[in-house]
Amino acid sequence: MVNGLLPEAPDVHWLWWWVPSDGEPAEALAQWQTSTAGLFTQWLGDGITAVIPTLPAELRDEITPESVAHDVASWLRGRAAGLPTWTRIAWGAGFLDPERPRWVPVVVVVEMREPAAEDAGYLLDELAPDGAPDDARRPVVDYVTTTAGDGVRVAALVRGPDGEAYARVDAALRVDATDAHGPVDVRLSTRVVEQSLFGVVGQGVAELMHLVAAEVGPGAAAAPGGAGSSVRGMS
Repeated sequence: MVNGLLPEAPDVHWLWWWVPSDGEPAEALAQWQTSTAGLFTQWLGDGITAVIPTLPAELRDEITPESVAHDVASWLRGRAAGLPTWTRIAWGAGFLDPERPRWVPVVVVVEMREPAAEDAGYLLDELAPDGAPDDARRPVVDYVTTTAGDGVRVAALVRGPDGEAYARVDAALRVDATDAHGPVDVRLSTRVVEQSLFGVVGQGVAELMHLVAAEVGPGAAAAPGGAGSSVRGMS
């Protein structure tokens, strides 16, 4: 803080990818594993000691870039295993340095369903905009307008049962109907424990909302794809 002013949030560049769902061909899953692990290996490099503390606790035992990279890719696939067909896992990387992400992987659960009510207002109610029981303070509510429909994002600091702090970001939007399908209600949810992410993960989720809307909404070539597909069209 300088002269009583709050510091500005850092300018973070986000990239997002889909994790393949169950039922994808074995060859496609193997290709995704190899390419994703290769990406992590490239990012980790000599900076692995700085990145390891940001990984989930169960992935910190191995200390070589290659072993950690394959463990992370396998862990992501595990997060997607057994989910309903309407639920996908997206993982993201937040960059301060264009050569190496500062935060990775940030995992978001994305649900896509037929609307449960004609009035999309019910989506906001499901996000606990006035506060959930464990929220440490009143959430911040932001509205997000995408090319395929309007949405809302709710972010809050949460205190866990043992007093630990984490951030929740929940979001939702109704994607406009297309020739291929009717309107689609999309729910996004993430929980992060690294405090340096608290102020920037909401921006990342908002960007993901725009990307999902572009893939699912009018003008999209197809719905979110299979193994190796990315919400940014990258393999």
